Amino acid sequence: MTEEITDKKPSITIDGVQISVDELSERGKAIFGRLVRVINKEINAGLDLEEHRASKLHYENLIKAIYEEDNAPAINGEGEEESSSESDKDSE
Repeated sequence: MTEEITDKKPSITIDGVQISVDELSERGKAIFGRLVRVINKEINAGLDLEEHRASKLHYENLIKAIYEEDNAPAINGEGEEESSSESDKDSE
């Protein structure tokens, strides 16, 4: 099912049958308008979903970086890791 809008009146192809809005009754035109609206909403929902997934990935990467930064081993001034026993002795 595809929607085609040209210089003429809008038309849509459903199951290989092209239907022009001009060929429809008033009731058909109203339903045609709703169908076009639903198609547009479907397209926008797909775009919204892509944006949500990109935002989610961004926040996942941020929280991962923060977690790794917060849990990085402490390094003393000589470039060696400070063991927990050394820091315990310092606090006494």
